Amino acid sequence: MHILIAGCGDVGNALALKLLQNDHVVYGLKRDISTLPAQVEAVPADLTNPSTLTGLPENIDRLVFMPTPASRDRAAYEAVFIDGWKNLWSSLKQPPGRTILASSTAVFGHSDGSIVDERTPPAPCRFNGQVLLDMEQLAASCTDHLVVVRIAGIYGPGREGMLRLAASPDLEIQCHPPYFTNRIHLEDVSAALLHLLFVAAPDGLYLACDDQPAPRYEVMEWLAKALGKSAPTGLTVANGAGGKRVDNRRLRRSGFRLRFPDYRAGYGAILAGTRNRSSNETTN
Repeated sequence: MHILIAGCGDVGNALALKLLQNDHVVYGLKRDISTLPAQVEAVPADLTNPSTLTGLPENIDRLVFMPTPASRDRAAYEAVFIDGWKNLWSSLKQPPGRTILASSTAVFGHSDGSIVDERTPPAPCRFNGQVLLDMEQLAASCTDHLVVVRIAGIYGPGREGMLRLAASPDLEIQCHPPYFTNRIHLEDVSAALLHLLFVAAPDGLYLACDDQPAPRYEVMEWLAKALGKSAPTGLTVANGAGGKRVDNRRLRRSGFRLRFPDYRAGYGAILAGTRNRSSNETTN
C-alpha cells in the first residue's frame, strides 16, 4: 500500500520504519525532510502553506495525520491542526481508503480522578484540547473512513522530560490527593497506529495509553529511586485536582498488545538502554 504520514516526526519515523519492514511505500511529509528514515519518500511541504502541497502523491491508500504545532499557543495549534487539515485534504488527488487522525486525551478536561473511555463526552478545559476536538469534528465532516486516536502522554528516547525532572533536587510533587497521569511509550504509539491502519472494520475512535494510569507522585518516586536520587517531597494539596484515568480496553479488544504495559516496563527499558550505552562507551 501507499501510505502518507503528514507530520512525520519521531512517532511518524517509528511508524514509517515498521511500514517499510512490511514492504509498504511510505511518504513522509514535513518541512525539514533531513530527519526522515532512508527509503521513505520525502514530501517537503508545509501544511500551513497550501502552495507547497501541490505535488502530493496521486495514489494514497492510507493517510496518517499527526503534525506538530510550531509553538504551544492557540494560533499555532489552529494553523497546523485546523488550517493544515483543510489545506492537506483539499490538496489530495483522491480520498484515502482510511485516515488515521492523531489526537490527544487532552480533549477530556476531567480532573477528578475519574475513568474516561471512548464513550465519555469530551470537555476540554484548555485551548489545546479544544482545538484538537475541533480538528476531530472537521475531519469527520470530510470522510467516513476516519479513525481518531486520542493519545496519552508520549515518552521514550528523546522524550525523557520526566526522567530529568525526577533527577532534580528539592522536587515537590502533589501526593494527597493522588493526581493520576496517563502515558504510552513511543514504540507502543507507533505500533498502535500501525495496527489501526490495517485492522479489519475498526471503530471510529480509540484511546491509546498504557494499561496503568498512575499517580504522578508514584511515578516520580519510582523514577527517582531508579536513578539513585532522593524521593520527591510529597505534598498534601487541599482541594487538589485528581487528573483522570484513561481506559484503553477498546484498543486492546481490537487485538493490540502493548510492549510496555506500564511505566515501570517502559522507563525501565530506557534506563537499561542508557546504562548499556554508557558501558559500551566506557569499554570502547
